[in-house]
Amino acid sequence: MQNHRKISDIVVILIFAHKERLEWHEAIALKQCFRILGKHPIKLVCPRGLNIQAYRNIVPELEVDFIPAKWFSSRLNYNRLKILPFLYHRYAQYEYMLTYELDAFVFRDELLDWCAKGWDYIGAPWFEGFDCARPDAPFLGVGNSGFSLRRIQAMIQVRNTWRLVQEPAHIIKEVRSSGRGFVRMTAAMVKWLLFNNFHPPFTPANTNLVNPANIHDDCFWCLEVPKRFPAFKIASLDDAKRFSFEVNPSRLYAECGGLLPFGCHKWMNVEPEFWREHIESFGYEMLLSEQ
Repeated sequence: MQNHRKISDIVVILIFAHKERLEWHEAIALKQCFRILGKHPIKLVCPRGLNIQAYRNIVPELEVDFIPAKWFSSRLNYNRLKILPFLYHRYAQYEYMLTYELDAFVFRDELLDWCAKGWDYIGAPWFEGFDCARPDAPFLGVGNSGFSLRRIQAMIQVRNTWRLVQEPAHIIKEVRSSGRGFVRMTAAMVKWLLFNNFHPPFTPANTNLVNPANIHDDCFWCLEVPKRFPAFKIASLDDAKRFSFEVNPSRLYAECGGLLPFGCHKWMNVEPEFWREHIESFGYEMLLSEQ
């Protein structure tokens, strides 16, 4: 698909921000994104009315996409932003989006190479226990939202279907075991059965009770969606650990033969001493005492 598209139409990098001041590591993440990936389209996505002067002090040419503030009003709504169709339709002129939160870091420009692999979603590997995984924890899957590459049309296709999220029998069992009275139980069951699909009802900003997003968006895309959409292509484990590290970075580094991935996530929180050498090799200073 990429061979007849302009390079500038293939992928957009979205940096999400919701506050006026940047922490030290966020300033590093922003600088590094433009330093390494600056030849690609990059947008700062933030709530309308946000004072972005601190961001422009670092990147004067920064392009900004102001969106309704409700998407940043809570962690739940932020997860909905990356699940519901609003964001994907907004950037539908591109084939891919790289979500780059300001706790990410990129080491080299391999972005078009990763787009060419054709995955619908790629992020760092998950381990059993997620953020609390032991160093020897078994692999659980592939996900991680903060530094992830997503094929936009694949997301739109999922959200345009009326395919069920959960089997009706499962919903009935859950409602019956909730201990509600008959009237409340009946009302809840009707709502759950009515909204039990991947298509958001009524408005793009709406959500439903079973479907979107009382879960993290990466869990939605990488755990829930593949159950109903076998053709939805989550990256292989081998590709995921060459794309990004989050949890257990030193273990992944060893498994990759001492090679860094394309990028990483939460480098200032997860094994920061491992990351110090690699981050500071670009001329930055890691302020570990502020963790």
